[in-house]
Amino acid sequence: MEHNIILIKPDQEKHECFAESIQDDLVQNGFEIVAVASRQLSEVEFKRCFICKNSEHLEYMTSGPTTALLFKGRSAVSFGRNYKYKVRKQHSTGKLRNILHSTEPGNEFVVQFGLFFPTLNIDDHHQFADQGVVFGYLDQGLSEELSKLSNFNLIAADEEQAGLAQFRAISSLSNCRYVAVRDVLQPYAEILRFRRKNACLSENASEVKVLLLKDLSNHPTLIKSLKEKHKIQGVVCYKPSFTLLETEMLRTAIFENGLFCVGGSFGEETPGFIRASQEIAAQLDAAFDGS
Repeated sequence: MEHNIILIKPDQEKHECFAESIQDDLVQNGFEIVAVASRQLSEVEFKRCFICKNSEHLEYMTSGPTTALLFKGRSAVSFGRNYKYKVRKQHSTGKLRNILHSTEPGNEFVVQFGLFFPTLNIDDHHQFADQGVVFGYLDQGLSEELSKLSNFNLIAADEEQAGLAQFRAISSLSNCRYVAVRDVLQPYAEILRFRRKNACLSENASEVKVLLLKDLSNHPTLIKSLKEKHKIQGVVCYKPSFTLLETEMLRTAIFENGLFCVGGSFGEETPGFIRASQEIAAQLDAAFDGS
């Protein structure tokens, strides 16, 4: 079950009307409103939790209250994106004064969730159903929770760990989609080599290689060289340690190199061992079907 956040931006005349109307629309479309919060953003909060485009953008977003709607349901993320553009087309009065924002996956969801819903536990409100699970972080209790996930991908620290009987047992769960092995490229990056789970230990198994950067300095050149050297097909874009601006710049470099972009903390910190991965299941399906 996906969670998403829709933000109703400041509007001195119609803000409350928009907030009520959008809540009604969400319910009518089969979604559950989990929580509602409203606050007037300070300059510091806005710059920390949004990509500030210019002084006009800052002035607009701090001119009145912003209301956040946390909702859940099937395909909540894609619905939010499409609904955003529908409302903007009907009501926006300019490129910046566009009424509505649907929170993007990864870092943006984490920081905006923390800003508007500080008393809620983000572990209980994942944005995506397909998730990356780090095998080394699982204990008995957490392992038992895996069967409740819609889908997950199981990640091993190395080939030896991927060969363990317990790893194979967890990967055999029907909701485990793919498995991955991490190759560390010290000191700046590592590669996650995804495989079909039924071919995990095969020497000639097809792989989809996804780059995980630890250092963003000179990342456009790094991505290009690693693509050529290691034949990577995608890059992890959303990480807790990246700022929103760094994320946006990295995403641009990823697309300029013709790679796909996915997200997730991959065990770095809370939400940690289980972290939503943007569109990785669809990307892996497409990559393996084309191989």
